[in-house]
Amino acid sequence: ELFAALKLLSPGTYLREGIDYIIQSKAGGLIVLGDTPETLDLTEGGFRINCPYTPTRLYELSKMDGAIILSEDIKRIVRANVTLRTSSTIPSNETGLRHRSADKFAKETEQIVLAVSQSRNTLTLYLKDQHYIFRECSTLLSCANQTMFALTQHLKALQNAGTILNWAELSGDVTLADVVAAIQLCERVRRAEQELDRYRIELGTQAQSLQYVIPELTTEIESGLLIIKDYYHESLRDASEAFEAILGLDVHSLANPSDISEALGYSRDVCNTFEVLKPRGYRMLSQVPRIPFNIVENIVHKFKTLDRVNIAAVGELQAVDGVGKAQASTIKHTLAHMKSTAVQPEVMALSAFE
Repeated sequence: ELFAALKLLSPGTYLREGIDYIIQSKAGGLIVLGDTPETLDLTEGGFRINCPYTPTRLYELSKMDGAIILSEDIKRIVRANVTLRTSSTIPSNETGLRHRSADKFAKETEQIVLAVSQSRNTLTLYLKDQHYIFRECSTLLSCANQTMFALTQHLKALQNAGTILNWAELSGDVTLADVVAAIQLCERVRRAEQELDRYRIELGTQAQSLQYVIPELTTEIESGLLIIKDYYHESLRDASEAFEAILGLDVHSLANPSDISEALGYSRDVCNTFEVLKPRGYRMLSQVPRIPFNIVENIVHKFKTLDRVNIAAVGELQAVDGVGKAQASTIKHTLAHMKSTAVQPEVMALSAFE
């Protein structure tokens, strides 16, 4: 929801143009996006306009003290100079009157409310219990370029971790530490890409330098997330429980191998856990050409571990629902080829959390 709201205010949009006029004139403003009956019932005073929206009209109307109500599609200016009535029971940590009203009104109506600060010359977006302060484009570009660089470095480390895991799985020598390291990197890459997406949205037409998408990024993230399906502990309900736990970790917990291990359902003592783990096979089987994921799931359900898939005969693989003779042969050939051509990789000296 917040991402969608940010898109409405990307540089180059009609709404942002009007907001920029207000900021450039060093004026303040309070703008509500939405004119439902419930929303209008919580306003008083002002006057009805109901005219087409233009950036210039928004700027001129902001010179008055009250709030401006726009239609939800931002095509009409509905009312101007209105007072927003909010319940005294709704909490707010904002101090300024304008921002406090915006925060409380957004919580009560669940509409997007924008507050332009006259003293700080900033724009703040409020939506339900969330708020977002927009930064200057120069600051955003600098941060975005740093994130892009970090993403590239962490992606290289993730690819290396995947190669290490391939070797370990084919050698039957996977440790919990191998798994945790790969998951840390995958989640770091996923979060960096999410952050970059937010920068692209917030920068709008000024984000040309960020439009390049690393071709293998999506594949690497999807492959990395399959590590969780391969190794979550059987004590958990299912993989979704591990996914929720790992995706919910804050940055400090994500940097701690013990927290990753616990989220997977294992002991927190990662370094002293020498048990050899058996992958279910989701990630490796997903690398086999022309095998859809539902077939991969059927194979894993039948054989339980990658080791058992490796030693299964073509006829046994054919017995799996959805697997034909050609597919069974492809699976056997691909896994055998992976094993025969695997070379022990070097460990990259790059921390996932520098």
